[in-house]
Amino acid sequence: MASVKVIPNAPLHHVEPTEIYGVEGPITLRIATGGAGQSGLLRTLAEAFINDFSQQYSSLPELWRPPGCVIPFRACWIASDTSASFNNLALNAADVSITYHATAEKIAMGQGVADRRENAWRDHFMLVGPKSNPAKLPVGSQQTVYDLFAQIFCAAVETSNGMHPVRYLTRFDKSASNICESKIWITIGQAPWSHPYSTWYHQYIDFPFQSLRIASKLAEYTLVDRGTWYSIEEDVTDSLEIFAEGTDDKDDPLLNSAHALVGAFGANKAMATAFVDWLIKPDGGQKIIKEFAVKGHVLYTTAPERLEA
Repeated sequence: MASVKVIPNAPLHHVEPTEIYGVEGPITLRIATGGAGQSGLLRTLAEAFINDFSQQYSSLPELWRPPGCVIPFRACWIASDTSASFNNLALNAADVSITYHATAEKIAMGQGVADRRENAWRDHFMLVGPKSNPAKLPVGSQQTVYDLFAQIFCAAVETSNGMHPVRYLTRFDKSASNICESKIWITIGQAPWSHPYSTWYHQYIDFPFQSLRIASKLAEYTLVDRGTWYSIEEDVTDSLEIFAEGTDDKDDPLLNSAHALVGAFGANKAMATAFVDWLIKPDGGQKIIKEFAVKGHVLYTTAPERLEA
């Protein structure tokens, strides 16, 4: 099940915004997502949309605007991982969600939680770990991420009673990164969260920035998205090494494709629809995504032209 049961015409379920974008007016666009909020992409998108929408419609009579859309208006970010974002749509706590799990998204559509799903952008996961590299992972090799996870597992078991044990940090929170790494562990025949519990499998439940800081501090391997890696403080990444990085290949297990879902019964349906229309336009949101960079690094790639079934 992708979410809690949707309740048509449910009253607004208030969740305190993590950030608010825009200068004045009511909040008529609530966007639930995770890492893109922390990296700053969501702020850049929301502010550009507010500007473009206002310029397009401010001089027109109210009857010519999308129904229910007012000017001026504000947007907000509701910080939530992929799983919680579905619930925010179902509870009418968000109008749009940006999520990273195709199967769960299609289930949410079938449940009536959302009635529109569009490609948004592509993020990419990275396997990182301490520069001391106690698992002796190769750097810049052609080994698959499955081979690297298997090597982490073997090293963790072998060093479990040693002075410098190999450890892996998981967010263990149903986030996109937690789901991705779980699929990799299962593919190599391991489930370190199962009984008997693997002591080297460090469960640290928090958002991406906080988790990466802890992995850096404790010298642990972990999976992180590219947006987080290049947005966080340099003293965090300076102590870590990149051992694998995702590509745009649709079969790459480290590809982290984002999709925008419009809530089926959202309080601000017209504005949500207008935002997603703008988000997928080459000269709208996709241009912002293509050019969005932090510290000289472009963090994301634009969405594929056609949404895969």
